[in-house]
Amino acid sequence: MPKVPLLMSKHVKRRLLKWLDKRVPASHEHHLNLNSIFILPSGFGWTFIILSLCLFLLGTNYQNNLMLLLSYLCLSIMLLTLFYTHQNFARLAVKALPPNPFHCNLQGEMQLQVIPHTNSPTKSCCGMLSIKWLNAIRHVETQERTRDYTVEKSAAPPSYTFALNGNIDGHEGQAQTLHVPLNIATRGKFTLGRITIACDFPLGLYKCWTHLDFQQHVTVYAKPLEGPVTIDKVASADESKSVSQINDSTNNDDFYALKDYEVGQPLNRVSWKHVAKNGNWVSKSFTSLCSDSFVLSIPSNVDIETAVSLLTFETLSWSAADRVFGIHYKGLNIAPNHGVEHMQKCLTALACFNRHTPPFSPVDDSTVSISKRQNERASSV
Repeated sequence: MPKVPLLMSKHVKRRLLKWLDKRVPASHEHHLNLNSIFILPSGFGWTFIILSLCLFLLGTNYQNNLMLLLSYLCLSIMLLTLFYTHQNFARLAVKALPPNPFHCNLQGEMQLQVIPHTNSPTKSCCGMLSIKWLNAIRHVETQERTRDYTVEKSAAPPSYTFALNGNIDGHEGQAQTLHVPLNIATRGKFTLGRITIACDFPLGLYKCWTHLDFQQHVTVYAKPLEGPVTIDKVASADESKSVSQINDSTNNDDFYALKDYEVGQPLNRVSWKHVAKNGNWVSKSFTSLCSDSFVLSIPSNVDIETAVSLLTFETLSWSAADRVFGIHYKGLNIAPNHGVEHMQKCLTALACFNRHTPPFSPVDDSTVSISKRQNERASSV
């Protein structure tokens, strides 16, 4: 018997989401209008209505004109607040920025930018906005609903409050940005659900809300875990022709060229003379006449989640040192490379990896095992 109410609630919620998909379609940018706004009296508003009704009954029973006048005044305030609350909330327009990837053991965020409304670009919404997640996330590949990613394991999702500054300008750089926390406990690529945005400005007698879908996807990296990883060196067919760029100014290799500085590269490679001279951030590149490409691998008998966490930690470590590396584990093959883009490519492939993942890219088969690092330090970061 207890399963019947649960099934009914799931059925009602499923029908509600289908109805919202038709009434408020998903979009990266929403300008609120009559179809996307819902309004009802708040708890304080219902109390105010009951008080006005009691004053009217008392004034009619005792024929007290002052009580009747006070009840009419309260009714007028309720009607005026109804229109003003709706008008204020209808000036809200928000745009979602692409969320940055994050690790499942850390907290991410979804950024909502408050922009001028098309119907009233000179006026903006005022008051306090209450934002919370309406429904659970969905995995991109399977489209199966997973558990809610709330901060605490409670039935109701947490609500976050933001104060609107009311200074909306046409320039994008001056728009207000709302940072909505996002917690997902599992790795993978997910589609974010709908967000409920509510406001009770000015008197709190009415509550306006809407349910918006911003069509956003987020990649959640695996939790880094320190442990032993097999390191294989890629053997070159012709060592004399193997010239690789090593972005490390501390070695004894020859200077190669200057390249544009990328965010995340070590600061000891920055050419400070050029920065001081013309303000352009460039980094030094050096060449080496030896093959220094490596492949990180994990034995196939290791658990998938453990292997992915170990390779995630090594990807972060090797990328921080700007070394050339690839990844090989079961069906996942990533060719050796280096740089920020290669790091993101490896982390994304590891986050979406499962038993049925096809090969990512071919890797050189001529590898010579040179070491297996045995790490006896803490097993988690």
